[in-house]
Amino acid sequence: MHESLTIALLQAREAAMGFFRPILNEYNLTEQQWRIIRVLAEMHSCDFHLLAKQTCILRPSLTGILSRMERDGLIIRLKPLNDQRKLYVSLTDKGHQVYQQAKQHIEKGYRQIESSFSEEKLGELMVLLERFIAVVDNGNSEQVAEKSVN
Repeated sequence: MHESLTIALLQAREAAMGFFRPILNEYNLTEQQWRIIRVLAEMHSCDFHLLAKQTCILRPSLTGILSRMERDGLIIRLKPLNDQRKLYVSLTDKGHQVYQQAKQHIEKGYRQIESSFSEEKLGELMVLLERFIAVVDNGNSEQVAEKSVN
């Protein structure tokens, strides 16, 4: 059971993405680009480091993805005048348009999943996953704290 947890989570992700990949392909978006667009649509502007955390994309990879998205006119990168070390990312008007258009199709995918799995079970799954993440993240931070004390 323990060895199969990560594989089961990956298989569940792949099953869910089966509903969404064709939609993303219609908009010439990768999964990572969609995660970035979705987060930026909700947050309006986001610090680079927080964006990496929120989208589960490693920072070196995020840099390249953002370069391509900026080239395609989907995002803009901004450095505050008072702190050139920081980098903020925002959607352009084109990025917002892509989000609004794709979101309608993405929501249809969610409705398909709900009709197959049930809205109640999907809600339960989300609660369980959020609890799992919180417990594991808390356990990892406690382990890091223990190591730094020792």
